Amino acid sequence: MYKQENKQLTGIQRYYHRLRQSESGSDYYIEPRESCPINILNCDNKFAVITFDRDDDYIVVGNKRYYLTKQVAIKGTNKLQRRIAVIDIDEMEQSKSYKFDKKFTRQYTLKVDSFNQLRQLAMDQFEHNGAPFIKQLLRDGQYIYEPSFSQQVMSA
Repeated sequence: MYKQENKQLTGIQRYYHRLRQSESGSDYYIEPRESCPINILNCDNKFAVITFDRDDDYIVVGNKRYYLTKQVAIKGTNKLQRRIAVIDIDEMEQSKSYKFDKKFTRQYTLKVDSFNQLRQLAMDQFEHNGAPFIKQLLRDGQYIYEPSFSQQVMSA
């Protein structure tokens, strides 16, 4: 039955999931699934942790908007202006893009020149601790992100 469920998943959902760690649902990991094939898990330029603006729900690659859909990304909480997500770069590259107008730039909108630059970011993150993941905690009313590739905690 588990394998049948896994076959119905598409995009990044085949490889990553959100694993709840608290009863309230505010603490969780965004991490690779146990069923993620080892060759996918060991790919150093496929997955990246990115930040984006809650009001945008997209990132900009080469002056084009790419929306963070369920096919492309698994996102952290929507209660913060600066959000975080794990993205599948291959899925994003195949998704529909839209023209980007600089007048709509917001503070946390990630902008990169190319998919090569995004893949370099993924390789830098992979180098620190393998396949990237995120731990999100809610402490004293404040969300804290602990990405796998950083010794520093990102609080938003």
